[in-house]
Amino acid sequence: MNKVCFINGSPRGKNSASKGLIDKVMEMLDVQKIQSHELSVVEWNKKNAKEEDFELMRTMDAIVFAFPLYVDAIPSSLLEFMYAFHEHLIKHPCPKDCKVPKVYSIINNGFIEGKQNINALQIMAHYSARIGFIWRFGIGIGAGEFIRETMEVIPLSSKLKQGIYKGLTILTTDLEGQSEKEQSNIMTNPSMPKFIFTAAASRHWLKEAKISRKALSRRVWSEA
Repeated sequence: MNKVCFINGSPRGKNSASKGLIDKVMEMLDVQKIQSHELSVVEWNKKNAKEEDFELMRTMDAIVFAFPLYVDAIPSSLLEFMYAFHEHLIKHPCPKDCKVPKVYSIINNGFIEGKQNINALQIMAHYSARIGFIWRFGIGIGAGEFIRETMEVIPLSSKLKQGIYKGLTILTTDLEGQSEKEQSNIMTNPSMPKFIFTAAASRHWLKEAKISRKALSRRVWSEA
């Protein structure tokens, strides 16, 4: 039985799109083939016994990092976690005969294009090489906030989200050890016209801002 550890790297923790995507992947996995573990970076930062989580991670067959895109890169809290894990591996080197985990990533961003995640996926590939683990591939998902908001009302198996569902299916197959072929990063997003997504996103953020469009667009001028 393969052991997989999911790392929720979102600063939102359990209320994030990353958590929702992790839950969906765990639902899709065959429990007869996979033993799943889950760690939240938000909760990890509150713990005293942080080294225990790192010891758990190094015993895994696979580690899946799920997080939102922050300025084409990684949230600072997750980056701190990754640096700390690297330091732990340096201080506690693994014996030569120990297993080397495979690494995957699920990254979502606020734009509709999943390809916006390419730089962050490359960072994760370089990180995997740095710590001596095996990078397999990642999934870059567009419209992360839309995915989070509609998680319960629009299934991933729907036509609108079929690309995302297909990507997660490829991931679950790989985690279960049913595929050894090389797999490129997967870039996907909901199947909707960009202008519809942009209009809906604008209305959503106006609601979140709790101010008028005019106030949101107001510029503050200063004189030298």
